Amino acid sequence: MELRHLRYFVTVAKEQSFTKAAEKLFTAQPSLSQQIKDLEQEVGVQLFERSARKVLLTDEGQAFLKYAEQALENAKQAVAAARHVAQAKNNQIHIGFLNVAELKIMPSILAQLKQHIPDLKIHLHSLTCTEQIQKLKNTELDISFTRYHLSHDDFTNIQVLSEQIYLVGAAHLHPSDRILKLQELKNHTIIMCEQNASPVFYDTLNALIPFDQQQHDHMLWVTNVMQHLNLINMGMGLSFVPEYLLKFLNDSVKVIQTDVDLPKLGLYATYPHASNNVALKMICSALNDVTAQ
Repeated sequence: MELRHLRYFVTVAKEQSFTKAAEKLFTAQPSLSQQIKDLEQEVGVQLFERSARKVLLTDEGQAFLKYAEQALENAKQAVAAARHVAQAKNNQIHIGFLNVAELKIMPSILAQLKQHIPDLKIHLHSLTCTEQIQKLKNTELDISFTRYHLSHDDFTNIQVLSEQIYLVGAAHLHPSDRILKLQELKNHTIIMCEQNASPVFYDTLNALIPFDQQQHDHMLWVTNVMQHLNLINMGMGLSFVPEYLLKFLNDSVKVIQTDVDLPKLGLYATYPHASNNVALKMICSALNDVTAQ
């Protein structure tokens, strides 16, 4: 039994169609069907119920699926772990980050790395929080800078920033000298990041002001920082922003005082504490020095 057999099996199970699975796997359907038959013969049980419309797992197939997915994930992590060791030997580091880290953390870190390890190969990855955590767990990143405090025995977190959240908007939308009650937001268009684009930011504010249709008839959803800033600067609505974005707002956009204290957002550096990467240790030392001040 080879890994490709397991990969083919899992794909057919998810797609419930040999045709769709073959397209996804970039292989011919007859070949895929034969591979599945070979797998069933080797396992000694029927894994799929085949019909004209759908291909469904048998009870035996359901049991096999769990371990097939686990085997593929283990193989993926084994490859990633081997590559991670090779990268350490080859004097490399992979850093994942958000925009805020790119602006406020990375310049000093990169300068120190360049000064102390001039031949270091630095790979920078601008990714969402969710993408970073997944790649960190798969050992595709040496360190991540996200809004998450990752509770996991294999990882260490350093809080490097705590940013105030502000409500902002163009002056014509609300007088900056008048306190706005949060319940009044239902009368305004709100510009907000989608949950999958910025989950911690979204969840933090959603706990304060639920973003449902009953409360907000007018929502403008964005998926990246540039969209967010552009809509705010165009005066398209009110919005909540972390502190680091204030300097990118034009003069017509003002901070609006609210009747309750708005929360803060943390920024965390997360890394595997068992790593032997020299560059990573230098970064962590620098971050600990900064947070101790």
